[in-house]
Amino acid sequence: MDGSVISLGYKLIECPNTSCKKQSFEVTATHGRRVETKLGGYTFVEKRPVGIGKFTFLPTSSQPLSIYVPKHVAEDYNEASLISSLSPKASATLARRALQGMVRDFFQVAGKRTLHQELEAVKNLCDADLYDAMMAVKSVGNIGAHPEQDVSLMVDVELGEAETLLNLIHLLDQEWYVARATKSERIAKMKALGVAKQLAITATASPTVQNTSTP
Repeated sequence: MDGSVISLGYKLIECPNTSCKKQSFEVTATHGRRVETKLGGYTFVEKRPVGIGKFTFLPTSSQPLSIYVPKHVAEDYNEASLISSLSPKASATLARRALQGMVRDFFQVAGKRTLHQELEAVKNLCDADLYDAMMAVKSVGNIGAHPEQDVSLMVDVELGEAETLLNLIHLLDQEWYVARATKSERIAKMKALGVAKQLAITATASPTVQNTSTP
């Protein structure tokens, strides 16, 4: 016996703010040797991770999407974020599907067979820099190796590619959905202010009716 052991650990953190109470939860697995100390106890040496070493269950994403994104897109994005370190290949597949869902929903694209065709269809509808970013990320390494094939095709993914796709989706959420909602809210406030102002002017301009009748 060489004292080899596998240590399992976990860490649960909850925000103390009563209006938040969000949690983070991760599990770790470490291989090493247990060595007896001079005081009769044990210490853990030569530690190295088992498998990926650490898996985070909560939060499902370090950069959650806004409430304005369609539910099915957010679900694909969250799952892709959750497994990005465990299986980058599967994560990238889900992220591409989330990207396709965003393009279809935001620009109401229909009748196209592939993500590649859908991106080409919105070229003149979106910001040029964002379009270039989408095309660049889609073309990185093996992610863009089969642009004419189905978005759900699982292909090899290089280190960091899945994370790059996830960052792009979060950026598009901010630039598309959040920006649109913010604009709508500002316009609604302006319109409400205009209506209130007009009502005030109308009330001020209305003549006062006096009662001239005698008892």
